[in-house]
Amino acid sequence: MLSTVTNGDSSSSIDPSGSVEPLWTIRQEGRSLQAELRRGWEVYLLSDKLMFTAHRLGSRGLALVWADSIYDGLVAEGWMPGSRSVHASWGESKNV
Repeated sequence: MLSTVTNGDSSSSIDPSGSVEPLWTIRQEGRSLQAELRRGWEVYLLSDKLMFTAHRLGSRGLALVWADSIYDGLVAEGWMPGSRSVHASWGESKNV
């Protein structure tokens, strides 16, 4: 179950089960964006560690493809790659 936390004009959702899988971090001009996978199929995007959007997809595979497409688009726009997880077909990941 997700609970909502309000912070001024923005809100963020916190997964009380604690199952968060970092996908990637990217930086530009002192700012950072991060993607996290929660509940296996929800991609959360954070700006300077504050959640600003989330996208729920139909499967883990679709969620990983969607997050990778966001990453690739940001790199194409000049963002500098930071850490990124490599996902094996059997569902495990490692940071690179």
